[in-house]
Amino acid sequence: MRLFLYIFFILLLQTQLTSSVFSQHSDCATMLALKDTIYEANNIVGYGKKMEFSNNNLHDSLSFEEEKNSIWYLITAPTSGEFTFDITTKDQGNDWDFLLYEHKKMFCKRIEANKIEPIRSNLSRSAITGLSIEAMQPFVGAGINSNYSKSLQVKVGEQYVLVVNNAKKSGGNHTLLLHFEKPVNSPIIEQENPTIEPEQLSFSVSLKEIKTNKTLVGNIIIDGLRTKSIEKSQITSYQVDVPKRKYKLTVSANAKGYLLQSLEVTIPNTRTNMELEILLEPIQVGQKINLRNIQFHGNVAKFLPQASSDLLALLEFMQLNTNVSIEIEGHVNGPRQKNSSDYQELSEERALAVKNYLIEKGIDTKRIKSKGYGNTKMLFPDPKSETEMTANRRVEIKIL
Repeated sequence: MRLFLYIFFILLLQTQLTSSVFSQHSDCATMLALKDTIYEANNIVGYGKKMEFSNNNLHDSLSFEEEKNSIWYLITAPTSGEFTFDITTKDQGNDWDFLLYEHKKMFCKRIEANKIEPIRSNLSRSAITGLSIEAMQPFVGAGINSNYSKSLQVKVGEQYVLVVNNAKKSGGNHTLLLHFEKPVNSPIIEQENPTIEPEQLSFSVSLKEIKTNKTLVGNIIIDGLRTKSIEKSQITSYQVDVPKRKYKLTVSANAKGYLLQSLEVTIPNTRTNMELEILLEPIQVGQKINLRNIQFHGNVAKFLPQASSDLLALLEFMQLNTNVSIEIEGHVNGPRQKNSSDYQELSEERALAVKNYLIEKGIDTKRIKSKGYGNTKMLFPDPKSETEMTANRRVEIKIL
């Protein structure tokens, strides 16, 4: 009986490990078709059913010496332009390498027969790697070298296969961030005498009622000027001097009895001062709030770091207006795809994540409903840029 139980548990463990390895898309035949520009890969273990790379020269910059702990991605360019990406991790003990291929017919058979070469690679000893505009070399070999390789010009609809391998340790994690920059057609005009410009600009925010233009007392959160968000309570206006450069900010404002406002603001580097007047409107049933900064890691309901300021603004809104109940609507980016059960479930989980955040902060659960819409209400049904994809992955708040 003991022997039987021992064998049973060994087989169970092997099944679990095998399932984990195969489900992580560790073979060419099971590559993950990315539907978003961000993906979080967790617990990368093993090389799957096949070891596609083995017994190669350590100094060959066109192949892994050996595939050890890998994941395969299929990337479709959503727009034409310059393609870059970042593979990042918080664990500096990882060593992520990659090979990037053009996706062609019979791709996996070409890989198996060693009849296709990558168009980019980076095998340097680094926990963070990718493609960048500043990098000069398309291929980087093993050792302590540049951890970024040269960017790539792509056309909309083209497909590429990215193989990421950790030769150093098993069970590593990473986040893959894709960037597609459209080409700029207009020439860059340099200032003849930029030194005469002031080094700082003045940025001010004021709160007013939309119909009467009267001054309001409320709370503001400015995200993007400092490493940490600027939070000010019970004010009518706020002014700050900032370094003279182009900023992209999110500014949210709350006042009792008024709808939460969350605005995306760009401070151009041609201004010496900028005044932002936020006009708040009274709360009415049926109104919606689009909280653009509440973003998630790809394919999961885990908040990205920049979500914190809008989550806090929503919490303040609920605390200021205790008679308000809301519905949290979750939406995903799924262009040219049916609203599958995966999309629907993901949108529901993301809406529920916001609801749980509010409940954990003390908001009565009876005041909050959550609902997922999958990809049925995308702002951009056929997104042409990373910005439009990001806009589709949103959370909206409806006043009930």
